[in-house]
Amino acid sequence: MKLRIAIGVALLVGIALAVWVAKPAQGLAGASPAGAVNVSRPAAPVLSAALPRLRVLVDDSYPPYAFRDEQGEIQGIIPDLWAQWSSRTGIPVTLLGMDWGEAQRRFNAGEADVLDMAFWTAARDEIYDFSQPYATIDVSIVFDSSLSGITDAATLRGFSVGVKDGDSCIDFLAMRGIDSIRRYPSYEAMIDAGAEGEIKVSCIDRPPAMYYLIKKGLEGRFRASQPLYSGRFHWVVLKGRQDIRTIVAAGFERISPDDRKAIEDHWLGRSLSAQIDDELVRNILIGGGLILLVALLQLVWLGMLRRQVGVKTRALTSALNELTISEARFRTIFDAINDSILIFDIETGAVRMVNRKMRETFGYTPEAVASLTVGALVEGNPPFDGETALAIVRRAVEDSQVLEWLARHRDGTLFWVEVDLRRVLIDDGGPSVLAMMRDITERKESADALARTIDALTRSNTDLERFAYAASHDLREPLNTLVRYAQLLDVRYGSRDSDISEFVGYIVSAAKQMMRLVEGLLEFSRVDSVGRGFDTVESGRALSVALGYLSNAIVESGAIIRTGPMPVVAADEVQLTQLFQNLIGNALKYRDRNRVPVIAVSSRRSGEMWEFLVEDNGIGIDAAYLDQIFVIFKRLHTHSAIPGVGIGLALCKRIVERHGGSLWVESALGVGTSFHFTLSPPPGTPIEGGLAFDGQGSI
Repeated sequence: MKLRIAIGVALLVGIALAVWVAKPAQGLAGASPAGAVNVSRPAAPVLSAALPRLRVLVDDSYPPYAFRDEQGEIQGIIPDLWAQWSSRTGIPVTLLGMDWGEAQRRFNAGEADVLDMAFWTAARDEIYDFSQPYATIDVSIVFDSSLSGITDAATLRGFSVGVKDGDSCIDFLAMRGIDSIRRYPSYEAMIDAGAEGEIKVSCIDRPPAMYYLIKKGLEGRFRASQPLYSGRFHWVVLKGRQDIRTIVAAGFERISPDDRKAIEDHWLGRSLSAQIDDELVRNILIGGGLILLVALLQLVWLGMLRRQVGVKTRALTSALNELTISEARFRTIFDAINDSILIFDIETGAVRMVNRKMRETFGYTPEAVASLTVGALVEGNPPFDGETALAIVRRAVEDSQVLEWLARHRDGTLFWVEVDLRRVLIDDGGPSVLAMMRDITERKESADALARTIDALTRSNTDLERFAYAASHDLREPLNTLVRYAQLLDVRYGSRDSDISEFVGYIVSAAKQMMRLVEGLLEFSRVDSVGRGFDTVESGRALSVALGYLSNAIVESGAIIRTGPMPVVAADEVQLTQLFQNLIGNALKYRDRNRVPVIAVSSRRSGEMWEFLVEDNGIGIDAAYLDQIFVIFKRLHTHSAIPGVGIGLALCKRIVERHGGSLWVESALGVGTSFHFTLSPPPGTPIEGGLAFDGQGSI
């Protein structure tokens, strides 16, 4: 069966060769530029009366069809054809050669009558009238020989593709989702850019590609894919210029097939086999057919083997291409990560791989990295020496390690890094350790500075507390002595002289004010040190205790106290009681003497906190002084007008801030004042339904 197939194939090949030998040659892909039939016609009347001169635009960097010689003169198949056309019609032709994109722009602007060497595209068909095609051109991908896997348009994704400005390849790539392109004015400029490494892949017509690659000695550096597609040359006129199209077509019909063939042979060269006598070729083919018949019997078997090899080869090539793409993708991501990445050998501590960020952070070139070990990257002295570092790397094989480390730059500079070590498998070389490092020098220095500041503030606060306690203790004794002896003077001499009794009263009052000031200062300084831990506290109970302490002042002032439901909070109950006592006492102290004092204490939810309100109808506070009332020792009234030392509200603010809350005030002069403060609920206690104590009522 296989022998019959081989004999049949041999006969078919013989017949095909015979037909090929007998087939007459055709010029320019078997069609004239006008698409006319290949027959000679008698000379027609001169057409110059209808068109005095014809302007034609062409691409001047498209050998062998149109390109410039060393003197800059345009030459090639197309210029020679237009010269023939001019001689046949009697119409002078001005042939303008330039970059293809510029040629299209000028033609569209009406600066010429004909644009030659145009491929058909849907967009161009909207504005041009096309001639019949007269040459078929293969368009391929030309790519650097260091690449592989470039086979079709889909494999161009991720590359910047070189294209000639105005080329139909731009539309072809765009229709397939390839829009990362770099435009060049000519194919020669594109080849030069590839030689300089500016681009790795180009979409280029095969004839000029081969010409420039061989001319510049670059054929070994680049490869070409199978044709992406084949385009066909046309000459075109603008839509609506049927008069010009008719004249041009008529002129090309006057060029004989022999003349066109002569032009083609001149620029493309003649095949050597065409110079051999046709009869000799036929005799050779007859003898060769017999040899071919025998050879085909062997080729059938070889073909079957090659098919199997081809299948395997394609599978291996596909796998290799996928591996290459995967490796390129990995390297791109690896180098894009903004942390330093190193991969260590667990036996020797040698550095096997690093990313770009590591080289920048540690100051090493790619060449210098090849000889690095973990010991070169550390400070050098225990606990930051090379042996300790290698031991930590080895421990990371069993258990990931996260630590802070003192590293060394190539120039000797030391800096802190945060290191995350974990085991990885990257190839057949066995387990390795991947280290991700982040420079934390600024964070470390800031943390150290903050720790020193906190330590200094702690010592300062401790010293101030000790000083305040000692000062209050030492000052109270002489003040008590001063009060006692002043009172003795009043008893002994006050009855004799009323002035003495008055003066003694001033002394006693001032001394007692001084004692209250000292006691308030001591209490303010010890809010944090003597405060207890936070417990689950029923704020209503603390409010009741505070009201009990203020009962005499409430009765004397005739004040009405209104309370609402109070929540459960996390607080120091003693300080919470003191907070309520100070705020309500402040409302009693600054009441309006012309009306019955009314003080309302309530609470409400505010986000994740409880907000408390202590509102009164007292004398109010001028808005200009609202930001001053929480400043220690700051008073808005004289001591004789309203007694006090200016510590109460400052103490309230410090208590609230110790509890992690905020204290603020709203007031209108002559209307009243509302103090607000926030406290947290106990941990794990939802704020909904937290009103555990109902202190609602009036006093």
